[in-house]
Amino acid sequence: MFSRIQELKFCNKALLPMALALALSPMSGHAAAAWAPTTTHAALLKDQSTSVTGMSAGAPATTYRINAHGKPAVKAQVSALDSTKVLHVAVSLNLHNVDQLQAFNKSVNTPGSANYHHFLTPGQFKAAYSPTDAEVQSVVRHLQQSGFTNIEVSPNNTLVFADGNAATVSTAFNASMKSYTENGKLRFANDSDAMVPQALSGIVGSVTGLQNVSVRHPMNHLGAQVSPAADTGKQTGSQTSPTNVMHSPTQFPLIYDGQNTPTAYNTTVGIITWGDLTQTQADLNTMTTVNGMNPVNVKVVPVTLSGETDFSDDPGGDVEWCLDSQTIVGTSGGVKQLVFYTAANGKYGAQDEELTDAGISAAFNKAVTDNIAKIINVSLGGDETAQNQTGTQAADDKIFAQAVAQGQTFSVSSGDQGVYTATGGDFESNAGVVLPAPFSLSTYSSSEPATSPNVIAVGGTELTTNGVAWAGEVTWNDGIADAGDGNNRIWATGGGYSAFEAAPAWQVTTLNATARQLPDIAFDASSFTGAIIYVGGQKNGVGGTSLASPIFVGVFARAQTYANNSIGFPASNMYRDFPNNPQVLHDVTSGNNGVTLAGTTYGYNAAPGWDLTTGFGSLDINAFNQLAYTWGDGTPPTGTPPPPVVTTLANNVAVTTQGNPGLAQQFTLNVPAGKATLTFRTSGGTGDVTLNVTGPTGSWVSAHPNTNTEAVTIRMPAAGTYNVTVSGGNQIFSGVSVLGSYQ
Repeated sequence: MFSRIQELKFCNKALLPMALALALSPMSGHAAAAWAPTTTHAALLKDQSTSVTGMSAGAPATTYRINAHGKPAVKAQVSALDSTKVLHVAVSLNLHNVDQLQAFNKSVNTPGSANYHHFLTPGQFKAAYSPTDAEVQSVVRHLQQSGFTNIEVSPNNTLVFADGNAATVSTAFNASMKSYTENGKLRFANDSDAMVPQALSGIVGSVTGLQNVSVRHPMNHLGAQVSPAADTGKQTGSQTSPTNVMHSPTQFPLIYDGQNTPTAYNTTVGIITWGDLTQTQADLNTMTTVNGMNPVNVKVVPVTLSGETDFSDDPGGDVEWCLDSQTIVGTSGGVKQLVFYTAANGKYGAQDEELTDAGISAAFNKAVTDNIAKIINVSLGGDETAQNQTGTQAADDKIFAQAVAQGQTFSVSSGDQGVYTATGGDFESNAGVVLPAPFSLSTYSSSEPATSPNVIAVGGTELTTNGVAWAGEVTWNDGIADAGDGNNRIWATGGGYSAFEAAPAWQVTTLNATARQLPDIAFDASSFTGAIIYVGGQKNGVGGTSLASPIFVGVFARAQTYANNSIGFPASNMYRDFPNNPQVLHDVTSGNNGVTLAGTTYGYNAAPGWDLTTGFGSLDINAFNQLAYTWGDGTPPTGTPPPPVVTTLANNVAVTTQGNPGLAQQFTLNVPAGKATLTFRTSGGTGDVTLNVTGPTGSWVSAHPNTNTEAVTIRMPAAGTYNVTVSGGNQIFSGVSVLGSYQ
C-alpha cells in the first residue's frame, strides 16, 4: 500500500506544477475573479436589528453575534479593524489520501495487521499524505501576491504561516475584518467567510488566526493558597474514615496503586503551553527538590507564528503550566525528558490580547513534526462550534491524525464547564436564585480539541481517599461558584457528544455510537480534592480537568516505559479491553455534570460502565500497566532508572526532608578517622519515620513507633562513608530534621 501511495504522490508532483502554473498565471495581488469556499466561516455574524440610539427611530443598525454555540450577541460597538493591526495567520492545507490514512491509523494499532506497530516517521508521513511542494508553493505565491510577509511553511507542508493586515486578508481571502473592545481588550474577527481563488480549491482547507473572540483557554480551577505548614502529610495511612483532601502530585501514584510499577524514566513527554516558562521551571525544580526527586530534564521549544515572537510571561498561564508539569512528573515518578512546546503569547504592545488558535495549533504541529514526545498534554479547550466554524477543528484533526500514524498520543482535558462549554459555564444570580444567562439549561455543548477522535479525552472526578489509599470517586461537579471575575459559573467535568465529529470505530463497536462521545477516562479534578502545587514559590490548591489530563499522562508514561515505548495511540485497545478487565478500572457510577433547578436535573449522569461524565472511570496503575504491556511489542523496558537523589550531610549541620509512604530519602556522611562517636538523629515535623544507617563495619536501625524522634549512635566509628535512609513506613512525613555529627 505504501509504495502505491508514493507512486500516486510522484504523479501528483509531476503534474501539479504545470496545472497550477496555468491556473494561477492570470492571478495578481488583487481579488480573484472566482472564489472557492474554505472551512473558515465568519467568526462574527451580522445581525440586522432596529435601534434608536444615535439615529432616527426605526433606522436599521448592524449588530453582531459570535459564531459559536448559541450565537451570543456582541454588546460592544463593532467597527472596521485598524489597518495597522498585524495579523498572524496560519493557512491549513488539505492532506492527500485521507481514506488510506484513516485505514492505516486503524491497522497500525490492530494486532495481526501487516502495518501493526509500523509507525511512520514524519518524513514517511509527508511523502504519503502531505500536500506536495508544488501545492505549497502555489499557496505561498498567492499570499505573496496578496501582500503577506514573513511567510513560513511547516516541515510537514500542512501549515503556511504569514503576516498581514485587514487589507491583505481582504485581498487574499475575500474576507473583511472587524474589531471591538471588551473588558479593555481588543477583539478582532472576520465577519465574512474566508475564501480562496478557484485554483487553490481543494488545496487550502482553512485559515486560522483571523479572530480572537472564541479561543481555547486553560482548564484549571485555582483554589486558595496553602500555608507553608499545611500539607497532606497530616493525613496518615492509619486513618479509618475516607476524606476529601488535596494531595501532592507525588501521591497520585500511591492513591491510584502505582507504587510498585516502574517510573516513566525512559519516556519523553510534551506539554502545550504559551509565553515564558522561567517561573514554571523554577516551581518545578522546587517541587522535585522538596520531594527528593531527581531534577527534570527540561527542553523548551519556542513556536513562533510568522513575525509573532513575544514570549513574555503570562501570569495566568503560569498556574496551568505549573499544574501540568508538576502533576506529570509527580505521577510518573520522573520522565526521560519534559518538552514544553510554547507558543508566542499573543501580547501586542499595550493591547493584552489572547493568543489566537493559530498559535496553539502551530504548537500542536511542532510537537508532531519533532516526533520526540511520545505523549503530549493539552490542558486547553474551547467551544466546539466556534472551533468548527473558524476551521480550527479541521486543522487540528489533520495534526492529530499524523500523531496517531507516528505512534504519538495527545491527552486533552474534556472541559471545566460541564455541559455548558459554549457559554464558558457562566451563570448569573437573580434575587438569590441561580438562573441561566442567557441560554437554555437543556442546550449542551462540548469542548474542542477533546472531541477529536484522534485524542484521549480525560474527564474529571472528585476523589475520596483513606490516607493515601483510593477510597472512591464520583463525577466532578463543584457546583456554581465565583469565577474570580464577578461572574458565577459552573465548575464541572466536560462530557457529552460532539456536534461535528463522527464516532471512531472503537466507539461504534463498543458504544454503538454515531457521534464522537467523551470523555474516554477520568481522574481527580475537584478543587476540593485536587493537587497542591507550587506557583511563584507558594503552595496553591488547583483542580480542573487540567489536573485530570496530566495525571493520565503520568500514568500512561509509566506504561510506555514498561512496554519500551512500543504502545501506539491506545484508544482502540481501551475500548476493546476495558469492558473485559474490570480490575483495571475504578468505575464511577454516581454524579452529574449539569445543574438542578426547579426539580429538574440537567446534564449527564454517571452510570455503571462507560458514561458521558467520566468515560470508563479512572485507572488502577498497576493493573493498567500489566494490560497495557500487552498492547506493546512484548519487549522488556530498556535502560535503567536514574539513581535516587542522595544528599551529602556536613558534620553537625541539619537538613529538612519529607517523603511519601513507602518511599525514602537518602543521605551520606563522610567520617574521618580518629573519631570517638558518630550520631545520626531525626526530629520534628509530622509523620513517623524509620532511620537506617549502613557503614564500613555494619548496619544500624532506629524505629520507634509513631514518632520522628529517632537516633543511631556508633562508638569508635571506622573512617569512611555512611549511608543514611529516612523512610516513612505507611505514613507521609514532612518537615523532618536530619542531623549527622561526629566528635
